[in-house]
Amino acid sequence: MRHVATLTKRELMAWFLSPMAYVVLFVFLGFIGYMSFQFLSFSRRAEMSQILGFMGFIWIFILPLMTMRLFADEFDSGTIETLMTAPVTTLEVVLSKYLASLVFLLVLILPTMLYAAILFVYGKPDPGPIVAGYFGLFLLGAFYLAVGLLASACVRAQVAAAIIAIVLLLALYILGYIIRPEAIDPLSKTLRYMSFSQHFFGSFTKGILDTRDVLYFLMTTVFCIFLTTVIVTVRRWR
Repeated sequence: MRHVATLTKRELMAWFLSPMAYVVLFVFLGFIGYMSFQFLSFSRRAEMSQILGFMGFIWIFILPLMTMRLFADEFDSGTIETLMTAPVTTLEVVLSKYLASLVFLLVLILPTMLYAAILFVYGKPDPGPIVAGYFGLFLLGAFYLAVGLLASACVRAQVAAAIIAIVLLLALYILGYIIRPEAIDPLSKTLRYMSFSQHFFGSFTKGILDTRDVLYFLMTTVFCIFLTTVIVTVRRWR
């Protein structure tokens, strides 16, 4: 694992030298700033639940656009061969790409905390739900990135990788709402548990910090990273 830091720096340079990263960053922050103003003006309450929930939803469409190139571009251009012939393991390559994407996720999140700071200046919000909401938002974004990374490892076309990730995330999101809460049969309970919407929108945005929800995001994220490593290894030796 000693090469992860070096590879992560390489990936970060690719992230922040990409014009698309800055376009996404400024468009996202501008849009969220406008929507935050609208939510607060409408609700007249010093809380962030609506804003955080909205951010968690639109990330379904934004984050896959940022992860679509991570492996798809490497396989399409053939640079994956050069990378893999270096004295590094597949897991190190996967982790470096994922860690670099997490840094960009933090770059997206941190400026939005200004809106929370404004609430504390002009109001008296409950800090508990805000802290829990941001913690859940980071876990949610980390999960989205892992799914996007997995999709990127499966195909050569970047657009296809983005579409696969978006469709999968939308399916998991909708799954939590089409299964009736009163359904208690094992299949319904399993499908409802699989949906991240129940774990984030139903808990974290309400200020509920449940270890079961934390474990859900940690396990699904690790599972996606594991699958990505397996797929890249298989494609590497084809």
